[in-house]
Amino acid sequence: MRPFAPVYRRPALWLAGAAATALLTACGSGGTPWGATPTRIEIPVPDLRQVPEVWEGASGSTAGAQRVAERVRAALAAQPALAGSRLGVDGYEGGVIILSGQLVNSADRALAVQTARGVAGVRDVVDRMLAP
Repeated sequence: MRPFAPVYRRPALWLAGAAATALLTACGSGGTPWGATPTRIEIPVPDLRQVPEVWEGASGSTAGAQRVAERVRAALAAQPALAGSRLGVDGYEGGVIILSGQLVNSADRALAVQTARGVAGVRDVVDRMLAP
């Protein structure tokens, strides 16, 4: 076998060359080879105004977890039904909140968990509260 065989004896090489030539010829005329030039591509853009609320504490930092816990404490203090209760709120990395303390009834317990889950940056709520 000769080291340099003519191109017509290698069909795969010939086909690849023909395809490359066709693509380059079509690209030279503008657009894509198949004529589908996109005019508008929709790209969803997140609402960047909420970034500080959502990502504070969810990134795994201890300081961020404490800020999320402070927001949970403020949200619980704003609930009139929970005004007399003494709840403990501990924040952990990854947006985990642990609620502890004594409540008057189970409805207040459910309200406290729901309120904590509604705070930005909270990923999970662990309920260690005592209620009758």
